[in-house]
Amino acid sequence: MPAENGAPPEQACCIVGIGASAGGLEALQRFFDAVPGDSDLAYVVVQHLSPVHKSLMVDLLAKHTEMEVVQATDGVPVQRNTVYLLPPGKHLTIDDGRLRLTTKDAGSGMSLPIDIFLTALARDQGPFAVGLILSGTGSDGTRGLMAIKSAGGFTAVQQPETAQFDGMPRSALATGQIDATLPPEDLPARLIEHARKALTRARPMPARQRREDGDDPLAQIIVVIRSVTGVDFSHYKLATLLRRIERRMQGAGLESMEEYAALLRRNSAEAVNLYKEMLIGVTRFFRDDAAFRVLADRVIPGLLANRSPTDMVRVWVCGCASGEEAYSLAILFAEAQERLGRSFDVKIFATDIDQDSIEAASLGEYPRAIAEDVSQERLARFFTAQGESYVVARDIRRMVVFAAHNIMRDPPFTKIDLLSCRNLLIYMDQPLQRKVLSLFQYALRQGGFLFLGTSETLGDLQGDFHTVDSRNKVFQSLRAGSFRLSRLLVPTVSAPLARHGEDGGSHAMEEGAAIDEAMAALMKAYVPPCLLVNEQMTIMHVFGDASSLLKVPPGEATLNVLKLLPSSVAMVTGTALNRAFRSGEEFALSNIPVKDREGVAAISLRVQPYVARKTGRRFALVVLDRANLRPLSVPDSDFDLNADAAERIRGLEQELLSRGENLQATIEELETANEELQATNEELLASNEELQSTNEELQSVNEELYSVNAEYQAKVEELTEITNDLDNLLRSTEIGTVFLDGDFVIRRFTPAAAGFINIIPRDIGRSIAHLSTNIDYPNFLGDIRKVFDGHEAMERHVRVHDGRWVLTRILPYLTDKNQVGGVVVTFVDVTDTKLAEERLQNVLDSLPEHIAVTDRTGRIVMVNAAWQGFAQRNGAPAMERCGVGSNYLDVCLTPEEREKDGIGRAVHDGLRRILDGEADHFTIEYPCHSPDEQRWFLMHATRLNDHGGGIVVSHINITNRRLMELQLDGAGKAGGGEK
Repeated sequence: MPAENGAPPEQACCIVGIGASAGGLEALQRFFDAVPGDSDLAYVVVQHLSPVHKSLMVDLLAKHTEMEVVQATDGVPVQRNTVYLLPPGKHLTIDDGRLRLTTKDAGSGMSLPIDIFLTALARDQGPFAVGLILSGTGSDGTRGLMAIKSAGGFTAVQQPETAQFDGMPRSALATGQIDATLPPEDLPARLIEHARKALTRARPMPARQRREDGDDPLAQIIVVIRSVTGVDFSHYKLATLLRRIERRMQGAGLESMEEYAALLRRNSAEAVNLYKEMLIGVTRFFRDDAAFRVLADRVIPGLLANRSPTDMVRVWVCGCASGEEAYSLAILFAEAQERLGRSFDVKIFATDIDQDSIEAASLGEYPRAIAEDVSQERLARFFTAQGESYVVARDIRRMVVFAAHNIMRDPPFTKIDLLSCRNLLIYMDQPLQRKVLSLFQYALRQGGFLFLGTSETLGDLQGDFHTVDSRNKVFQSLRAGSFRLSRLLVPTVSAPLARHGEDGGSHAMEEGAAIDEAMAALMKAYVPPCLLVNEQMTIMHVFGDASSLLKVPPGEATLNVLKLLPSSVAMVTGTALNRAFRSGEEFALSNIPVKDREGVAAISLRVQPYVARKTGRRFALVVLDRANLRPLSVPDSDFDLNADAAERIRGLEQELLSRGENLQATIEELETANEELQATNEELLASNEELQSTNEELQSVNEELYSVNAEYQAKVEELTEITNDLDNLLRSTEIGTVFLDGDFVIRRFTPAAAGFINIIPRDIGRSIAHLSTNIDYPNFLGDIRKVFDGHEAMERHVRVHDGRWVLTRILPYLTDKNQVGGVVVTFVDVTDTKLAEERLQNVLDSLPEHIAVTDRTGRIVMVNAAWQGFAQRNGAPAMERCGVGSNYLDVCLTPEEREKDGIGRAVHDGLRRILDGEADHFTIEYPCHSPDEQRWFLMHATRLNDHGGGIVVSHINITNRRLMELQLDGAGKAGGGEK
């Protein structure tokens, strides 16, 4: 499987995830008909299947491909040239190249198995993942294809015009993230071509080598994109940049980056397409649920706790893509306000560099697939179902303002309470990350929160933030935002990209660091400790060295000036700040006692209020003059602790009373309105939940039923073809065949059977015992029962009433489980064969020689009349030993002959050589005397050259010739004696 660095290991292959639903069977068959058996790709087919339905897809698809088709099992490694099918009632994922099965939760609502697998495929295989969507209704698979696209993989859909149901293909096409749209039969060639190029290009040239090339085509490509779109990708992560460019090169059929750079210079439309390819638009509602729970439980309540209803809560979602994350935050704020029973002015600024994404996000319309990420309760409360989509509720949309914004070029928003930028920094190099994070720190209020992606860090800004949750990347700003020149300097990049990968911008950053250090030295030497404080008594910035006065108290971290100063100074400072904010005039005190390392000393305090010009917000500058710090010799009359304390208490009591009255009035108004809204909302929630649940169940059931019906329809067509083939086969052979069930009831028969049994089509369903036959077979029914009970076939030659002969075979009917489920009776007309046998028998009977025919084992299968007559003349035992069915080899080699080398042994061995193919014939003369006379015979055996491979044996009586020879021999001997 692919390695983490994007380079494929040896033997790697691309994995094609195929999603199909209603109408998908035909599309799958057309697709796999065009896939070669050695495509070197692996295919995983995911459908909407009923959990109680036994899928027939393995058998149905196996007929359309040379590859092995199997049902997926848990833990099986994915192999090339293999098709894996989703089992019913399961969800399928992939981890480290192995398929993983989980049981589908029956109560989980809408099922999106295609999205689940394709998303897992993108995560596991990265750029070697291929996603394909075929015919189906709904939008399942759309999110999965977007995940594959984001991971650098390849996405394709069936051409909607060629699909029985075009819902799923059109939903995927609407994302604008599809690489190929073709009919099913044209898709395999495109996928195979992509896989070959993806594996070939998987090991790009090292970054340093590319960037130090003075004629680097990559730099030229970046310059063209910048000139056409105004966006500079020179600080984009190199591996991702190369992968996106190479995908466009594949689509254009180009082999070198130089050719592609030339194409971009000629074709600005291709530059725009490449720009769109660079933009990573993958997001979803409540992505990383644990991280959003941290916001809901620990961040948002704190932002709202001490805030007045008119004090705007400012949220910035940077890189919002299609808007899901911005709306997710709006939902969290809406839920928090409901829990508090108060309304706040929440404004969420959602920005992205892509104008198309901004326009789509502002519509607030999303596919039904979001039900996988958004709970049913939230769907009912914050969304409205419209056809195949969910639309964000108007109250939520009012919170969000969408705008096109380039973080690398445009000024940031300011005074932000919560800034979310997730999985954008990972596509930037270090200098740009440093700049963007500095902009974020500037944009945040003191105490504002920063929400990053799980793979992103703060870098060298770690000291400016408190970590709220390290795992989920939630941070809190420790100071008011300010620009740092060293962090905002990013090297300017132009073609070629020389030295950018190593030391670009280092000189500028060194200058910025020197300026920062000089400013710090000046502040330390000439400026007394000063604190910039807002109306909430929060320190926004510290000028000079106030470390001797500011002490961090134990417990929860805080920036409240009254908690950080010594108690004696804090009391006075609080009073001074209240007076300054109320009057708008400067306030000063001197000789304030404070404990120092050397003992008790005195310090002067000056509070200078001012109002920010742009926002109208009030601040105060607290100056603690250490230059006048001196030993305290006598009590200072300028500072009366008791008087100041009393005034401070009176001011706080008055403020508390005023706020309490306002709060009570607001609560009463909200309670009245809330009760009415609560009742209405509960009714709407109940109705909406019921309708939503019913609609999702019906849609899911409809998809499953259509898939089941398509499989059954294909199986019915297949069985119909098999039945037609069987009928034509039986009809063409003219063999009478009758099929009986276990009760001997007629299930089916061929027309030829009517010539032997009086049967008509209406007899199907009747017992064969009720029908008469036209054959001389008295034990016909009895033999049928024997075969059914004994499971062994039986055959008989019987005569038909019209004089014909028929071979009747009775065989057990075996099911697919090898069990006897009935009986099959066949009738084969063997009249011609029978007549030929009779004619042959007559010919043999007309010959005087004793003739017998054996099979290849030596068993006698035919004898003539002369053979039978000779056996009868020699008595009953000879008849039994030499008749049809006897083994002639055993006849020749009797027990007596086995122990000696006589005539019987010679005949036996001669016949055996013929049967074994060692000789073609054998001849021997032998005496065969009887008590009454002497007899001699000439035996001649010849091999038959037919398929039976037997022997023809003939015995010719040569007694007369032998006697004559004996007489002649005797006469010759007598004549010789006389001489």
